[in-house]
This record gives sequence, structure tokens and C-alpha cells, in this order.
Amino acid sequence: MEKLPAINRAEARRILTNRVAELARAHGFEYNRVFVKNQRTLWGSCSARNNINLNVNLLRLPDELRDYVIVHELVHTRHKNHSRAFWDEMNRILGDGKHFQRKLRRYKLGL
Repeated sequence: MEKLPAINRAEARRILTNRVAELARAHGFEYNRVFVKNQRTLWGSCSARNNINLNVNLLRLPDELRDYVIVHELVHTRHKNHSRAFWDEMNRILGDGKHFQRKLRRYKLGL
């Protein structure tokens, strides 16, 4: 299996942090801090303190799926679970949130 080129962590942090800020501003979300990590099991997460954790490998995804993960975590700043209210908000922003969820499942975290 061919090894993918390394991702510059500083560049990934800049790109992802800027995109979180853009999407939060566009949709009226507030969050605390953004952390970019090389996670093995998650594309992203949102802590109880509204810190957004994003996987450095998001840079390898198509832009629409990167945005889906970021919006998903931003919605968790308001809804801490995957309730009906969570998906209603996802759908309000993205159209069909489950569509993006299905597309993301085609990608492996290790890429």
C-alpha cells in the first residue's frame, strides 16, 4: 500500500481553524477553541466546553465533506447528542445531512 504524503500540521491548523470561524460566523455558532489532531478513530468531536477537535486528515477529504464534519461539530455546540433537534439543524444548514454522513462513511480515517 502506498504511503500518503505527510500533512503540514501548522498549515492544516490554519486552514481548518479559518474554516470553522467562517462557518460559525455564517450560521451563528459560538465555540471555544479549535484543536487539530491526528486522531485514529474520529473525524471530529465537540467537548462539553464547546472545544472543537478536528482530524488533520480532513484536508484529504473533498471540501463538502470537510465542511460537513465542521458543521456537525458546530451543531454539537447546541445539541450534545444526535437527537431529532440535532438533525433538524443539520438539515437546515446542509439540506440533507444524512446524505453527507453516508458519503463520509466511504472514506477511511487512515486514508
